[in-house]
Amino acid sequence: MKVIVASMSKCGTKTLHKCLEILGYTVADFDRHAFRDREEWENILLYGSSSEQFYKMYRDVDAVCGAPAFYFWEEIATAFPDAKVILTTRNDEYEWLKSFRELIRRGTSSWMFRLCFNFTPTGRRTRDHFRRLDRVLYACPPQGLFRWHYLPNDEILRRRYREHIASVVSRCDDERLLQFDFRDGWKPLCGFLGKPMPDQVFPHENKKGALVGSAWDLEGFKKMKRELYVGVVVISAIASACCVHLLNKIQMAG
Repeated sequence: MKVIVASMSKCGTKTLHKCLEILGYTVADFDRHAFRDREEWENILLYGSSSEQFYKMYRDVDAVCGAPAFYFWEEIATAFPDAKVILTTRNDEYEWLKSFRELIRRGTSSWMFRLCFNFTPTGRRTRDHFRRLDRVLYACPPQGLFRWHYLPNDEILRRRYREHIASVVSRCDDERLLQFDFRDGWKPLCGFLGKPMPDQVFPHENKKGALVGSAWDLEGFKKMKRELYVGVVVISAIASACCVHLLNKIQMAG
C-alpha cells in the first residue's frame, strides 16, 4: 500500500481513482469494499479493527479509496506507515451536500436497485451492509423495511463533512499529507507521489453521480440482476404450473 485516499464520497474520489490508475497504481475502491471484502468490513464494524486486519486486506494493492475506507484512513495509515495520504474536498460543505444528496437520489429512485436490494439474496446482504455503514459514516437513522438509504438532516451531514476534514488535517503528519485541488492538475499530485507527469489530459469522472448507472457493470451488481431474473423465471414457472393444475381440475369437475 502506497496511497490512502482520505476523501469523502463526492469529493472527486472517482477522478482521483482514475488518476492513480493512469500513474500505474492498482486501486481498491467501493466495489471491492462492498463485495470482496464485505465480511472483513462487517467484523470491523461489529468488533473493531486492528492493523493486522487492514494489512491483510490491502497488502495486495497500491492504493485504497472510497467508502468506508476513507472513514478508517488513520487505522489504515497505521497498518501501512509508509503510505502517503491524499485529501480532496469540495468548495464548501453546501456544495458537497448537494452533490451527495443527488448521488443518493439517483440510487434510491431506481426501481431495479430497489428490486435487487429487497428481493435477491446478494441484494439483501448488500443492503443490510450499506445500512450498517451509513449509521457509522453518516449517522443515518434506522431504515424502513423497503428503504435502503434514508439520510439524516442537512445539519448532521454538513457536520460530518466538516469533522472528517478537520480530523484528517489535524491528525495526519504534514509531510505525509497532500491536500489536493483538482484545478492544479497533474503537477502537485505527481510531485507528491514522485511520479513523472503523464502525457494525458487530467480526467474528470462521475460528474453529477453519472457512474450510478454503470454500477451494473460491477460483478456484485451483475450477480444481483442474475438472481432477480432467476427468481422471476422460477415464480413465473410455478404460477404457470398452478394455473395449468387449476384448469385441469376445473375441466375434470365439469
